[in-house]
Amino acid sequence: MATWNYENAAHLLRRAAFGGTPTQIQEFLDRHASVESAVAELLSFPPSSKKPPAAPFVDDFRRLKAQRWWVKEMVKARTPRDACREKLTLFWHNHLASGASKQPNMRYVAFQNALFRRNARGNFKTLVREFNRDPANLYYLDGITNVASLDGVHVSANENFGRELLELFTLGVFQLGPDGRPDPALPNYTEDDVHQLSRACTGWTSIRGSQGVWNEDDWDGGRYDDDGSDPPSPDPVTIFGVTNDGFRIDDAVAGTPDDVLGLIFSRTDADGNNQVGMHLARKLWTWFAYPPPAPGLKAVFAELAAAFAGADFDVTALLTALFTHEEFYSARAKSRTVKNPVDFVVGSMKALGYKRTNGQVIGDADRELGDMLRLMGMNLFEPPNVAGWPGGLAWINSGTLIARLEFARALARADFGANRLVLRVAFPTLFPNPAASPGVVVDTVLHTLGLDLPPLGLTAAQRATLVDYVTDGGTNPTLDLSSETTNDARVKLRGLVSLALQSAEHQIF
Repeated sequence: MATWNYENAAHLLRRAAFGGTPTQIQEFLDRHASVESAVAELLSFPPSSKKPPAAPFVDDFRRLKAQRWWVKEMVKARTPRDACREKLTLFWHNHLASGASKQPNMRYVAFQNALFRRNARGNFKTLVREFNRDPANLYYLDGITNVASLDGVHVSANENFGRELLELFTLGVFQLGPDGRPDPALPNYTEDDVHQLSRACTGWTSIRGSQGVWNEDDWDGGRYDDDGSDPPSPDPVTIFGVTNDGFRIDDAVAGTPDDVLGLIFSRTDADGNNQVGMHLARKLWTWFAYPPPAPGLKAVFAELAAAFAGADFDVTALLTALFTHEEFYSARAKSRTVKNPVDFVVGSMKALGYKRTNGQVIGDADRELGDMLRLMGMNLFEPPNVAGWPGGLAWINSGTLIARLEFARALARADFGANRLVLRVAFPTLFPNPAASPGVVVDTVLHTLGLDLPPLGLTAAQRATLVDYVTDGGTNPTLDLSSETTNDARVKLRGLVSLALQSAEHQIF
């Protein structure tokens, strides 16, 4: 069992809730006597009825307006559990991906974000069932035009949703090997399974309000020719070797033999592990801990999958098992993940005590945060494809790295209203002594950003370089922080924060 201490409390908050200031981390630590208690607090958030601003059409300005709203929600989250909801909503946006550019209006994007908020830690099978009829999904994966037959005789089902339902959303293409990576020798389904499932998914061809509507006349139901026989004759629907012409996804068939989700969610791998559980455990572990491969990682996923399936696919049960697992607090779990742009931006702002944002960073860059995230490679409400953002080292290239450095510089220079960095970081709590020791100033900034904690704490040599910077090579033995307008406060302190934010160690966790 993981030790409950400051280091692990900081790790849990950063991964599950975008982090916080040292004071907030200490308060979180003091509220609990164990990891289990802390995790229970994070996962106690209620469903949220909020949704982004909607518009009757889609353009860059409306998408940016929705991004501004969501970044505000993440930054201003009042409690760790509220921030945890936002982090999970972001996960679902990446896992059950849909893009705004393929929508007829931004209302459907807003409806989908609200769907993820309502179900962030709820039942996964219920979420998939609702996602099936979600308007944004129906447009993104062409469900809105997915009629069983175009000529009334032959099958013409669109395979987009059926394929992604198996490949990305529930089972994964392959079972997992011992190190947690997919094993190409063990496929989870065949191309025929994709085609047959797509027949079962036909019929969601109209929308009423915020939900898609199933139309029986557009549904297959085994009524059409699927093998080109002459003369044409109806062919049954057979998925995973099970024949049932009643297969579909709808509340009306939930829990019955006609529920195709029941068939999918009952699949097991070669070792008897629930395969939906293994797939979602891997996706959540990659999101919150670190990506495969690692020795014995499949065994970890099997534990999580067992907890998940044993709780009838309750996401809270899976997350509880994940966040309380000893491996989640290992050195590997604290050093192998490149922060996605939202984690980098929102985590930096929370560490520095920003309580709100007007959607902009004011400094040398007068730019929307949503636009800065886009330049870093994460255009919210517009994932690159249905697989979501690839993550990992793909976050870092010459262009996105420069965007991160520019954000760090702009954030350090931010000087507006209650978000003035110098006021929040330098005065009066952290540096009450006007003649501040350079070493104390450097150590305080590093502690604020978590850069003094193993395994990613800056080295003694790196610290010495920062001390050398704030003292102009040792010529200034102290920093004058007697007011926010001194040169040391305006230039050296802000420059120090910028350098710390730009460090390689701050890009990962």
